[in-house]
Amino acid sequence: MSRKLTYDSYLFGSAMLIVVVGLVMIYSASAIITVQKVGSENPYYFMTRQCIWLLAGGLVMFALMHVDITRLKDRRVIHLFMGGVLVALVAVLFQTPINGTHRWIVLPLLQLQPSEFAKPAIILFLASFLARREDRINDLTATLLPLGFVLAVFAGLIFLEPDFGTAFTMLLVAAGMIFAAGISWRRVAVFSFALIPAGVALALGAAYRRDRLLTFLNPEADPLGKGFQAMQSLIAIGTGGVRGLGIGNGRQKLFFLPEPHTDFIFSIIGEELGFIGASTLLLLFALLVWRGLRIAQRTEDRWAFYAALGFTLMIAIQTLINVSVALCLLPTKGLPLPLVSYGGSSLVTSLIAIGLLLNLSQQSS
Repeated sequence: MSRKLTYDSYLFGSAMLIVVVGLVMIYSASAIITVQKVGSENPYYFMTRQCIWLLAGGLVMFALMHVDITRLKDRRVIHLFMGGVLVALVAVLFQTPINGTHRWIVLPLLQLQPSEFAKPAIILFLASFLARREDRINDLTATLLPLGFVLAVFAGLIFLEPDFGTAFTMLLVAAGMIFAAGISWRRVAVFSFALIPAGVALALGAAYRRDRLLTFLNPEADPLGKGFQAMQSLIAIGTGGVRGLGIGNGRQKLFFLPEPHTDFIFSIIGEELGFIGASTLLLLFALLVWRGLRIAQRTEDRWAFYAALGFTLMIAIQTLINVSVALCLLPTKGLPLPLVSYGGSSLVTSLIAIGLLLNLSQQSS
C-alpha cells in the first residue's frame, strides 16, 4: 500500500527556476518591441501579464498538489473536463481569426487557447482508460478503436484551427502512453503503415506547411523570405558563443527575429546567455523530466503511473520540439517552450502538469 511522502523538492525547484528564467527572458526579449506588438510603451507589459498568469497558474498548481488523488481519478470529473475542452475547441472555430488562425477565445480581459488545455484532458482520459484496460490493450474493438476515435476528434478539431504542432504533440504523448501500456509491435507496425502516409499527406496538403518543410531542408535558399526565421534563429544562437552577450544585450530581438518572446525565446536565451546559459536551462528540463519519470516508475497505482508518464512526456516532447525548431533541426512550428515562453494558456497548462506530478510524488511503494 502506498504511503504519503513529502513533495519532490527537485521537481519543484527545477520547475520554479525554469519559470524565473522565463520571466527574465520574456522581459529582455519583449521590452523594446512592445510598441510594435501592442502599442504600449510600457517595457514591462509582457512580463507583467505573464506574472498575472503565473499567479493564476500557481494557485491551480498548489490546489492540484493538495487535492485528494481519488477525485482526480473520478471518471465523472475527467469526462466533465474533457467535455468543457471539447466545447471550447468547437467554439474557437467560430471566433474571429487572429493571424489567420482560430486558436484563441477572446474574452474582455484575456485570451484562452483551448488546444493547450486539450493536452491535460487527453492525458487524464488516457490514464483512466489505460489503467482499466491495459490487460486488453491489443483488443481492437474494446480498446484501440475507442481510443482512436477520441484522439481523432480532439486532434482533428485542433488541426482545423489550424494548429498542426499542438495536434502532433498531443498525438505523440498519447502514443508514448499507449506504448507503455504494452501494445504489441504488430499493432504498432499496422498503425504506422496507416498513419505515416496520412501524416505526410497532411504535412504537404497546405501550401504554408509545404513551404515550411521545404524551407527547413534548405533555409539558405531564401534567407530574406521563407527562410528568414530559421536563419535569424541560427544567427542569434551562433552570436551568443560560449558566454553570451549578456541579458538585455541581444540584437536579434530588435525586429529581426519574429516572436522572440514566444516561439523563439530559446534563440534569445542562446544569444544572451550563451552556450553555458542555454545548456543550464536544458539541464533543468532534464532534471524535471527525470524526476517525472522517476515518479511514474515508483508509483504502485496504474492510473498514477500513466498520469505521471503522460504529463512528463508532455513537457519533454514540447521542449524537444521547441529547441529543435530554434536550432533548425525541425521545420518551424508555433510551439512555446514550457514554463518559459510568453503565453498564459501554455504556462497554466505546464503548471497543471507540475502540480499533478508533485501530488503523485507523495505516493511511494
